[in-house]
Amino acid sequence: MIDLTKYSLPAGKNGKTLIPQIRPPLPRQKGGVEFDIYDYEMLFSDPGTKELIREGKTIGCFYIESPGMRSLLRRLSCDTFEMLTAASSVIRPGVAESGMMQEFIARHKDPKRRKYLVPEIEKYLGETYGVMIYQEDVIKVAHHIAGLTLEEADLLRRAMSGKMRSHKAMEKVKEKFFASCKERGLGKYESNELWRQIESFAGYAFCKAHSASFALLSFQVAYLKVHYPAEFMAGVLSNGGGYYSSAVYIQEAKRMGLRVLLPSVNRSTYEYHGFDKVIRIGLMAVKMLSKKTAQKIVREREKNGVYQNLHDFLERTQTGYEETAVLIKCGAMDCFGKTRPTLMRLLDVYFRHRELINPENVDLFAGEISELEKKVETKTQYSINEICAIEYETFGYMVSRHPLNFFERYIERNDILKAKDMPKMDGKRVKMIGWFMTSKRIKTKKGEIMKFLSLEDLTGTFEAVLFPKVYSHVADLTMSMGPYLLQGIVDMENGFNLVVEKLAVLSAKEINVSLEKDSSENQYFGDVEKITEEEFALVDSLDKEKIRTAYLG
Repeated sequence: MIDLTKYSLPAGKNGKTLIPQIRPPLPRQKGGVEFDIYDYEMLFSDPGTKELIREGKTIGCFYIESPGMRSLLRRLSCDTFEMLTAASSVIRPGVAESGMMQEFIARHKDPKRRKYLVPEIEKYLGETYGVMIYQEDVIKVAHHIAGLTLEEADLLRRAMSGKMRSHKAMEKVKEKFFASCKERGLGKYESNELWRQIESFAGYAFCKAHSASFALLSFQVAYLKVHYPAEFMAGVLSNGGGYYSSAVYIQEAKRMGLRVLLPSVNRSTYEYHGFDKVIRIGLMAVKMLSKKTAQKIVREREKNGVYQNLHDFLERTQTGYEETAVLIKCGAMDCFGKTRPTLMRLLDVYFRHRELINPENVDLFAGEISELEKKVETKTQYSINEICAIEYETFGYMVSRHPLNFFERYIERNDILKAKDMPKMDGKRVKMIGWFMTSKRIKTKKGEIMKFLSLEDLTGTFEAVLFPKVYSHVADLTMSMGPYLLQGIVDMENGFNLVVEKLAVLSAKEINVSLEKDSSENQYFGDVEKITEEEFALVDSLDKEKIRTAYLG
């Protein structure tokens, strides 16, 4: 067990914990329920938080939202601080490359697998089933098992961490390690295997305190997602997101049962705002609106009250034509009770006759303004296609519809499996439809290129795994947002995975395709997408028999 007292936060002169205040703290009470994010006993025992982490529903949560991490949480049934601390380091590429991530998972699930290379290891690594996952574990093994002094063991750790630049010094440490193992009576196999594990992962492993600090913050934000869903997701969006784009977080909010409201000049703050089960998009999301103008709109409203109509808005803020037009088209002025085409007509009139919006003429032209509004009134509305196109252009995502709503004739077919139903079809060949969330390309141990597509449908998210053979035939198709029509084998052992056999884009005419080109050739590796270290671990984690079945049928 981990002693939580070792991870206490620093205290100030008055003995109180020092917490860097980045944003105003959440209220201590909500609905009469006591709330203290630093009450660790409450935090680590909260049923909702434990369930969220255990099921990998952690999109938006610090460090544990990536596809690889969410899959790991599910595979470990992780719902304790201790296990989350371990998972935070296990996901690092060094542990994975040594093969010990898979071994850790297997030993966690099956106590019979908890065998120790050297019996004495259980005394020092029993908490992690004999698997080295922290930097301190290198010191423990090197000192207690191999027989190095603590100074030599730490020298080895630093050498593996890349903090020693001298190759000669590294060779000297290696020689000392094997000589010491021999003196302790360790066999050649045991010595070589210990060295292999240390050498392969130490440069990327976390120290335990680092993992614990990450796990603590992950637990805290998971708690907020469970108990303050609207406020939390609004904060994630205001912060510019994390691993995913804002579009992914908007859809995640909807899957959580939250209502997402369009920005409003009379309701929005500059940032996204969450309350009850609602998220109001902030004016910051309007791409063509300057920060200066957005903040001016909010300040003027807070000082002198809500805007009564378009004329009142223009008179008080003196916002320019282009920025006002953007606000009208995206729905931020729907609060005035007129159709958007009507407001655009009025805007044209006001800017042709600027004297109408001069604050000094407010009484002089009152009657004329009223008459103008009646003359330009139209009941015509933008079509849903136009509205969604404007939203996508303005915010970078759609609010009124999900892109897949425009492909209902496909997604409602009986032969299309929904993401939420994947557990029922484990190991079976299915067809699925997904919209792009994010993607990663990696190089296998053989030097071939493969790709992971993180996709979503209207019910959930899943990972499409494209091994080199398949990827080489469809690489050029994987640069669009989709929607993708996929056929493959469901692999629930490693998360909500679909091992892809075939891939097609439903309609190139109805989607925006990136101008970038993708290729499965090595020389193109990494030129389009960033690569995270943890994804390397996923290549060898899939069941080989399922892979063979996926290719050969």
